[in-house]
Amino acid sequence: MKARIAAVAALVAVLTGCAATPAPSSAVVDVGTGLEFRVHLASTPDQQRDGLSGRHELSEGTGMLFTFDGPAERQVWMAGMEISLDVAWILDGQVLAVETLNPCTTETEDECPRWTSPGDADTLLEVPAGALDGIEPGTTVTIREDTP
Repeated sequence: MKARIAAVAALVAVLTGCAATPAPSSAVVDVGTGLEFRVHLASTPDQQRDGLSGRHELSEGTGMLFTFDGPAERQVWMAGMEISLDVAWILDGQVLAVETLNPCTTETEDECPRWTSPGDADTLLEVPAGALDGIEPGTTVTIREDTP
């Protein structure tokens, strides 16, 4: 477990710019035992604001991973979205909660509902709706660099 936490911490350090090498643009996220997603990384404020907006579909096994600078209460909205998403709020490599978010086709985020994390979160995973069915709080999440 400590090795997993160290690996996640090392990847987060790279993603947040603490390393000299460029941050990777994608990763593989394992939720539980073997449920994997190839994800784009949203590590900058602009990437996090835009998220998956404008997408008409999201392929099975794909998504977006939001990495934040430390744990805090987080909010998301679905402005500009045409599809529903499952989100996993994550803290220290464990799922806090899973929710299904409905789209809000207006482009103005102030006109869309907001969802708030159930506690402090340091990571958010967004994947196609239904993909996280059965995932419970406490499920372990591991992140590794996506290698071609």
